[in-house]
Amino acid sequence: MKNKPFNWDEYFSSATWDEVRKNSPMLSEQRLPSLTIHEQGLIYLSSLDLDFSISDIDGLKNVLPEVKDAFHRAKKSNNYYKMAVANYDFEEIKNLLASLGVESFDSIDA
Repeated sequence: MKNKPFNWDEYFSSATWDEVRKNSPMLSEQRLPSLTIHEQGLIYLSSLDLDFSISDIDGLKNVLPEVKDAFHRAKKSNNYYKMAVANYDFEEIKNLLASLGVESFDSIDA
């Protein structure tokens, strides 16, 4: 008798975040992911465990070096997951700044 395939789309459409996180080998031991909630005008940066207004140009510009430092600390400790999170946060901040008309030529210098 052939088993019916599990419907992952249905599972994810009804599962709570806590259920997903508890059942995920990748997420269960990690911080929450970075999120941008445009309706609230906020971005949560997982690499720093901080949130910012997505329209706070000075705050976003000033946090770039901190995210870069988080990347390099993770690199020194060979924590590739934290490196990826910091890299994502860095690029997301640069994208937000670009959407506000601010060019950022800074790079994370991997």
